Amino acid sequence: MGEVYTVGAMLVWRDPSQVEFEKPVITLGFFDGVHLGHIQLLQQLRSIGAELKRPTLVISLWPHPRIVLGNDPSKLKLLTMLEYKTQLIADAGVDAMLVLDFNLELAALEPLEFLEEVLYKNFNPSAILMGYDHRFGHGGKGDFALLQKFASQKGIPAYLGTPLAVDGVTVSSTHIRTLLLQGEAEQAARSLGRDYGFYGTVVRGKQLGHTIGFPTANVQPMSGWQQLPCHGVYSGYCILPSISPTERRTALINVGTRPTIDIDGHVSIEAYIPSLHTSIYNQSIYVSFHHKIRNELKFATLDALRQQITRDLEELKELS
Repeated sequence: MGEVYTVGAMLVWRDPSQVEFEKPVITLGFFDGVHLGHIQLLQQLRSIGAELKRPTLVISLWPHPRIVLGNDPSKLKLLTMLEYKTQLIADAGVDAMLVLDFNLELAALEPLEFLEEVLYKNFNPSAILMGYDHRFGHGGKGDFALLQKFASQKGIPAYLGTPLAVDGVTVSSTHIRTLLLQGEAEQAARSLGRDYGFYGTVVRGKQLGHTIGFPTANVQPMSGWQQLPCHGVYSGYCILPSISPTERRTALINVGTRPTIDIDGHVSIEAYIPSLHTSIYNQSIYVSFHHKIRNELKFATLDALRQQITRDLEELKELS
């Protein structure tokens, strides 16, 4: 049984038996990225809860089903790891979240079994809200029509969320990942409701940035499943929670293989933070990407690289 804790004002449980709410209004899903489509669904959840005068509960699966089912997990990329996703859901103002362990036993449940044994018996909900494209039960065979029939038999209402379009395209985690891989950071931000970013740890690199006058923070993402933007140089910002949990420090960020100085092809994330003048090795860092300034390039000399970074910093000032 996992611990019970809070994120902001939101309760977080790791086991269904811990849930203490009486007849909550519930919704469920993976919520990768917690984008504007998810936020719209969570706002609807809060509205239903207010109308019924019942607490709101988000049930989010973890880990991703592809990992458990062995569905090519090596190619899986996620917009948010669990800790950050939980923070974003808490920011949306719901009362509680259950992190439901997705395992082979859960995956084997037929849709009606899942509704009866997991949702109804554990939570006795007063209402169920389902995302417009959500599927549940073995093989993803459960849909809203089945949920609606089940809920009607139990005498509780079932609600269906509506899709949200931005720039003429339905907001989805898949579309946001596509935009990031195309270097369209600003378009991705319009679907996320914020610039794309993630948490990592500052690790020691080869310290070559020092040799050309631009010492960088080498960022190791929290997970190999973290989605990276396409290779290039970006304007953005970093947050260093150990120094200030809210201060955004303007940064020039490179994602790529550093072809001018490396030949091993290893992908790295490096952030040059002009306002930082202290060591931050082994500390947590949040890296956010606002605008792709240029593609990653190979320069003939380190001096040519230094001159280009100087020009990049001028553009960074204009974008900040």
